Amino acid sequence: MLRSTEHGPITRIHLARTFFGRALYTVRAYLVDSLLIDTGCPATARELVAWCRGREIRQVVNTHHHEDHAGGDGLLQRVLGLPVAAPSEAVPILAHSPRLQLYRRIVWGQPGDVAVEPLGDVVETDRYRLQVIPTPGHCPDHVCFFEPRQGWLFSGDLFIHERVRYLRADEDARTALESLRQVLALRPWLLICSHAGLVGDACGAIERKIAYWEGLAEEARALREKGLSLREVTDRLLGPEGLMSRITRGHFAKINLIRSLLGAAGADGA
Repeated sequence: MLRSTEHGPITRIHLARTFFGRALYTVRAYLVDSLLIDTGCPATARELVAWCRGREIRQVVNTHHHEDHAGGDGLLQRVLGLPVAAPSEAVPILAHSPRLQLYRRIVWGQPGDVAVEPLGDVVETDRYRLQVIPTPGHCPDHVCFFEPRQGWLFSGDLFIHERVRYLRADEDARTALESLRQVLALRPWLLICSHAGLVGDACGAIERKIAYWEGLAEEARALREKGLSLREVTDRLLGPEGLMSRITRGHFAKINLIRSLLGAAGADGA
């Protein structure tokens, strides 16, 4: 599934694999001037290539290496000859794509190997100049793109939602909090998120996410000090795990968030 919507100079591209006509998990790529930011998943790559034909697209960049953000890189390169750049830490991962968990292959597809160039400090188009801001946490190679004159922050998967309650097992919530504080200091007015879409109250939304996670961490520490297990803390604060945790075999689960917020010292034991 692909559909696009115009928001002034920004085009939002909604991408998702469908099952019996229903989108499994939607991610958004963005076109601004002649720059395509992210390429969706392997399952939607052909649709994206068809959509890009006839449009003035000169360069492609990735916020990070995950398959729902860089999954269309290879086909865009091969079919349309577009240059692709990704964070330097993502380059070797994309060149030798690891075998994904089953749920990820079903929802997004298994990406092939692709050779991309490393991003520099700035990405320029005819009208805009985007700063490349390293923002690890969701994954070590994650970056955001900030256009200071416009106040735009293309945030990839750094934000996602004000009240994120699930986390991948390989994410680092405490590092993500530092990255959120870093982009908050830029004072963006428009947050352009791969999942939440366009968020007008950018600073307010970022502040509320920081406050929510900091509050969870404080409550979790207090409960651990009372002797509750990590599982009991998670159930108390976020409720029991649901279908998502079972489908992903715990790779995407509430307990991962609590464990990550507590860090090694507070998360010992189950």
